[in-house]
Amino acid sequence: MAKILLINSERTSRQILEHAFMLYEHEVVTTQHGDEGVTLAVTESPDIIVMDMDAVGLNGWQVIKVLKESRTTWSIPVIAMADPTITGQMLLQTGFDTYERKPVSARYVLQKIDALVDSPSSVKGLSQPNAPLSSSDGCAPTTSDDQYQLDHTTVAYVDNNLADSQAMAKIVQGAGYNYVNISEPLQVLPQLIEHSPQLIFLELALPVVNGYELCAQIRRISSLKKTPIIIVTNNDRIADRFRAKLVGSSDFLSKPIRVKPVLKVLIKYLSSRSTV
Repeated sequence: MAKILLINSERTSRQILEHAFMLYEHEVVTTQHGDEGVTLAVTESPDIIVMDMDAVGLNGWQVIKVLKESRTTWSIPVIAMADPTITGQMLLQTGFDTYERKPVSARYVLQKIDALVDSPSSVKGLSQPNAPLSSSDGCAPTTSDDQYQLDHTTVAYVDNNLADSQAMAKIVQGAGYNYVNISEPLQVLPQLIEHSPQLIFLELALPVVNGYELCAQIRRISSLKKTPIIIVTNNDRIADRFRAKLVGSSDFLSKPIRVKPVLKVLIKYLSSRSTV
């Protein structure tokens, strides 16, 4: 477990990262202000800092300069969250240990945190999400099979509610997974077969056909028999859970769509494939 200082001015991204870090039992201190982040780096003594280059108050360039010039904070590893327009070479030369391109993936940030915290000397040059760690870093390299698995994990959400779909998309994509929304009930089965998701969120209240019937139909498809299906509903009664189990659902998710419950589901059912 590491103590992480998260400096991030973007609210949704900050919530996703904070919850993901905490679910993996890291201690998290957060702020959206760069100047407050500098103070927290001194008073909280974090093991690692995750820094939004666009933080308010002091931006990432100003913060890293202060951190690296201070005897108290110069040795703390710092991960930059940067726009694609900023070159990796510039970030590394300025003093960042590695960086993640925006929009950031919680999975890749967690991997880099593990690499930096586990390595006594900071891991320099881990510039891309799929960049392998060399043996000189003291960490096992990322294999092509591992990376294929990371890049090809798809989560599907069957729901015709646009607002709920957008909320789910932000969380799933922010966690680093591919996302597919299926809004037309009659197209659910062919689209699930086409996309072959590793996890399915299924709205219970759908037009034409309800979630129970769809769940039973999905379980008849050989390629989806073992795919986790999470029933999403406003009703979380014992009778609903019992009926959902009878038709083959794996779990329940109560509305409204919120960051922490969704991340818990992603970790529970996809962590055996990769780190969220």
